[in-house]
Amino acid sequence: MKMAAGAIVIALLTIGPYAARAETLSVSQYGAVNADLPWAIALKKGFFKDEGIGIDTIIPGQGGATAVRNMMASDLPYGVVATSAALAGIRAGLQLKIVNTVSDNIGEIALVTLPNSALRSIKDLAGKKIAITSPKSTTDWMTHMVLEKNGLAGQAQIIPLGGFAPGLTALKENAVDAAPLNDPGLTLKADQYHVLFAFADQIPRVTWLVGITTAQFAAKEPQRLRAILKAYRRAVDFLYANRPEATRIYAEVWNLPPDEAQRLLPKYFDMPGEWTHGEFNKDGLATMSQAEVLIGNSDRPIDWSQIVDQSWLPEDLRRPL
Repeated sequence: MKMAAGAIVIALLTIGPYAARAETLSVSQYGAVNADLPWAIALKKGFFKDEGIGIDTIIPGQGGATAVRNMMASDLPYGVVATSAALAGIRAGLQLKIVNTVSDNIGEIALVTLPNSALRSIKDLAGKKIAITSPKSTTDWMTHMVLEKNGLAGQAQIIPLGGFAPGLTALKENAVDAAPLNDPGLTLKADQYHVLFAFADQIPRVTWLVGITTAQFAAKEPQRLRAILKAYRRAVDFLYANRPEATRIYAEVWNLPPDEAQRLLPKYFDMPGEWTHGEFNKDGLATMSQAEVLIGNSDRPIDWSQIVDQSWLPEDLRRPL
């Protein structure tokens, strides 16, 4: 009996204070947006467990306010959301902190027309109808930003249609002249569309996907927050160092045939900022600030020093804002 009791004590000491606690992590558009791949790797490779965090499930939030609500309701108040959603929550009075960047490359989205369209350049969009997903969405501010950059501000009609699929349907029915398209369709159905431009070519760096937490969680359990960010960083390192296995995990979680995953993923390894280690990019933040002003979410540039807290990042990842 004494030996059995001793074994129990040793087991409890070994598993640590958090590993036995099953927890969920909220990640916006998980299984749909390629920028979320490191989180799948961290889960599948056991990196959370290694760091003493009991995450065993990832909730694929649908983005926007839903993702923020999922995070707030979770037993683990850390989550991955669009930067615009984080800023909206903060403006609404939520005590949130942005603690790391997940992606500052928007390379998954392009503006397309039909192959037989007469539109062949950005300048051709003057006087045309452009579909977006919804007002004040990522596709909204990106479209406004590209038009403004090319001297076309106010010269095209921007039409919110509720999602990518409705926009493509409207395009095929000639109800709009151009629509946004993301992967996997952007790569796998390339012959069905003509790409006017990739948004990343017009907007090279923008901090669009971030990790957030509550001020209370950050203050009460800083070591757990650091452990989550450490597991994420390990996953990004693994992704770049083990591309075949990362592609296999991608196919599994994104529910893609292996051959399609192998066609889709390689180009993303060459996109700067597609998967960050958590560090912030000053230019990416400046672009996001410009976007918020452009679509009327803010009447002044964002003061990132009041919103971003790098205290939980390792010192080698901390950057001037």
